[in-house]
Amino acid sequence: MRILEVLRLAFLGTAVLSARVATAQDTREVVLRLHRAGDTASIRGAAVTIDHTIEAGNSDSAGIVRIPDLLDGGHIIEVVARGYQAYFDNFNSGANVKQPIQLELLPIPASDTAKAKGQRTDLKFAAFNARRSKGQGKFFTRAQLDAASGRPLANLLKTDAGAFIVSGSRGESQLAMKSAPKTSSPCYTAVVRDGVRIYPFTGANPPDLDKIFAEQLAGIELYARPATVPAELRDVASCGVLVLWTR
Repeated sequence: MRILEVLRLAFLGTAVLSARVATAQDTREVVLRLHRAGDTASIRGAAVTIDHTIEAGNSDSAGIVRIPDLLDGGHIIEVVARGYQAYFDNFNSGANVKQPIQLELLPIPASDTAKAKGQRTDLKFAAFNARRSKGQGKFFTRAQLDAASGRPLANLLKTDAGAFIVSGSRGESQLAMKSAPKTSSPCYTAVVRDGVRIYPFTGANPPDLDKIFAEQLAGIELYARPATVPAELRDVASCGVLVLWTR
């Protein structure tokens, strides 16, 4: 009788194990290829993130990124590449999915990256370190920006400075004051580039921070609270100020 009971338990254990194996999800190396929309030009140096947590690295000269041991099924992909619009989409991996999986990125029109018009201020880059020493804002030096090469400004400010990024009507990433007044629209932060106030300015919209990359800048100053803003910018300090210094 005891032998039969042992055999029965052993059979049940084997059945459970077999069921678990049968339902286990397969994994495989997934190869992605990034190219410019409309043609086959490879995109090199694009930073790829899978499912918000897997840092897949940067694409090589052929636009290729390899992700080892990725679970079969649906995944979320985020791609950031200089000169291209930020990419956010879904893709599937599995035995029947042809590889490399092709992904198209839209280039940023040259007109979007042209130097904007604005209002000249008295702020000077020469006083960057003096303002930084006061500790009244969040500062990024050139060395820090070099270390963040390839990251768009929206990602850098949100992740490393706790900035509040809102989405514009066309998907732009724009900076706003987190504790904005109770109005129908965000309290957008003023933006100064190389001493020129580019927002707010007549006819200007808050800049899309997905189109500005860390390695393009020599320094960043972020003043989240109006009380910390330099005297030269107090007239536009109600929603904070972002100061950018280009190389």
